[in-house]
Amino acid sequence: MLIDPRHLEQLSVIVDVGTLQEAAKQIGTSQPALSRMISTLERRIGMPLFARTSRPLKPTPIGNELSNQGRAIRTARLRAVEFVDFGARGFFGVLKIGAPPFLCAKLVAEALASFVPERPLIRVDLIPDYYTGLQERMFQNQIDLIIVPGRFVNPNNAELIVEPLYSDLNVIVGRVDHPLLQKNRIDISDLQDATWIGHPERSVLRSDMEESLKLVGVQSVRFAFQSESAGAVVELLRSTDFLTVLPRHAIKIGDQSGLAVLPFDLPNPDQVVSMISVIEREENKLMADFKAHMRAHVAAHVTA
Repeated sequence: MLIDPRHLEQLSVIVDVGTLQEAAKQIGTSQPALSRMISTLERRIGMPLFARTSRPLKPTPIGNELSNQGRAIRTARLRAVEFVDFGARGFFGVLKIGAPPFLCAKLVAEALASFVPERPLIRVDLIPDYYTGLQERMFQNQIDLIIVPGRFVNPNNAELIVEPLYSDLNVIVGRVDHPLLQKNRIDISDLQDATWIGHPERSVLRSDMEESLKLVGVQSVRFAFQSESAGAVVELLRSTDFLTVLPRHAIKIGDQSGLAVLPFDLPNPDQVVSMISVIEREENKLMADFKAHMRAHVAAHVTA
């Protein structure tokens, strides 16, 4: 037996307001049309929906139960409309973002901290990885947007949308009270004698670090530790005299962070950090809103 869900919705309104006249006003139909609906539904189920002598209308047990079902249908329909509206306005959905570990830990995480709370119905998956892995997962539709240094990104790639965010430099980082910060001038021998924290070999930062140190005259680098975890690297930097090379805007600097940039310029060109997505994939409102939010965050906190 099939029952029209619209009839159940109408029945719930009748039960709620108690009269056909008032229900017709709320639904936007006529009183005779509701009378016909009740008769049709009663014939279909073979039982009365209302006690005939009761004013206001009093539902029978089956009428009351079916009105409950109609109320649930109405609630679900209105909720569905709400979700569609939220989605159209960028307040509903799932957004998958990828970035290298240090960009995840600071830049992207800080931008998300002011983006997500305003959209309680969205979910953001933040995936830390390096450029090659991130790009592969993006082409496999596992990531919507990646935020990466653009050294190996071809801006003329017809498959990608590449939007530059800001330029960054690699710097030497240590703890705020590192002994080398007490020196008037840091020599190559100081860097040669230092113990370093490395980055995984598949990280672009690893090759950039080794190349820049070699260019300034550091012939061999002694690594005591390496990790893909940005948190682990930062904690080792705070707690030891180890040094490492990191993008300037990928970490917090100052007394509160416990980290400082050593006054030694590395011979590396500016690296442009960009947002990258696949051109054939339609950009929804949630993605467009996050891109705009990221641009505003960079303007306020990185390039300001």
